Amino acid sequence: MAHSRGGADLAANNFQQKLIAGFRENGCEFSVISAPFIGAYPIGSDIAFFRGFSSSNTEYTYVGFNNLWGVRNLSRAASLKRAVKPFIEADDAEKLIVVYCPHTPFLEAAVYAKQRDPRIKICLYVPDLPQFMNLNANRSRLYDFAKKYDVKAMTRLMAYVDSYILLTEPMKDALPVGNKPYRVIEGIVADLEEPAESPESVGAEKYIVYTGKLNERFGVKDLIDSFGLIDDPDCILVLCGIGDCDAYAAQAGKKDPRIMVLGQVPPEEARRWQHKAAVLVNPRRGDEDFVPYSFPSKNIEYLLTGKPVVAYLLPGMPARYADFLCLIDPDLPATEAIANAVTQALTDESISAGNPFVKYARDNLNARNIARTIIEINK
Repeated sequence: MAHSRGGADLAANNFQQKLIAGFRENGCEFSVISAPFIGAYPIGSDIAFFRGFSSSNTEYTYVGFNNLWGVRNLSRAASLKRAVKPFIEADDAEKLIVVYCPHTPFLEAAVYAKQRDPRIKICLYVPDLPQFMNLNANRSRLYDFAKKYDVKAMTRLMAYVDSYILLTEPMKDALPVGNKPYRVIEGIVADLEEPAESPESVGAEKYIVYTGKLNERFGVKDLIDSFGLIDDPDCILVLCGIGDCDAYAAQAGKKDPRIMVLGQVPPEEARRWQHKAAVLVNPRRGDEDFVPYSFPSKNIEYLLTGKPVVAYLLPGMPARYADFLCLIDPDLPATEAIANAVTQALTDESISAGNPFVKYARDNLNARNIARTIIEINK
């Protein structure tokens, strides 16, 4: 983090830690091999070579690799292949590699292992389609050009994948799933995530909180503009994250002192703000091409707090979520619709005081059960 010139994908890290907890709770013997997603040298990071490390106190091994843009994926793949060799040589009768996210070096290492030991099965966990992993408005044309070839390479590698875990049903038709076993599971919750008690309010402030990437395609501009329609002086908009709307958010904060722009904060601080909030907002609209192929993990984090959550009911989202969310009207202009939904969430006493989402999450998104599902569909 100290050497990075961009933000880290903390949501993905969170997701993976919960999945690991699920395997641990199932009593699986496992190890974790990773090449972290640090920015490429010299634009995204000042690290030209990531040295890697492992710890005897954890199951994690981070491989070293050359971080120079243009060669780093080749280096990442080579290091991951070396790291997976002990697993190839192990005599276990049943062996499974779970690849989290469609990333070419990860898939190359898994396929390398499977080709040398056909007993190995590969399960690909797909949180986002690869072509939609970078939604920054200011990404380069060179990136888009390279990504097209990268997606083709990944598609070829997916021929070796034995099973899939998808976040939405439409993903199945966008990937070469075919007749292979798959499950649709929109998120993951670890057992340790009991709903925390909300801290007592101090003063009259009513915090409207957003945590995540400040990207225009995620509706962040709409959220900022909508706040101008809420004239309550006690309402404060808190934005935690960075993205292509950084400058826009900073300018809005100068004009309206009720807007707090905190930048990227540690996960613990983001969670504190989520529990401190009067209302949590996800302004992502349903009209973007990537939306049917993704499920915003922040919705699950938000709902677990028991606070009112203002959001759209998105394509690919189970209809059951209409019972959990304070819905934004998709037929109104976004700024007006968000302002209306936030105002209603602040004032409508009919919003249940309990948290009906918790039972749904325990029944459907429990990390232990998801890990068991992965094991069972690969028997």
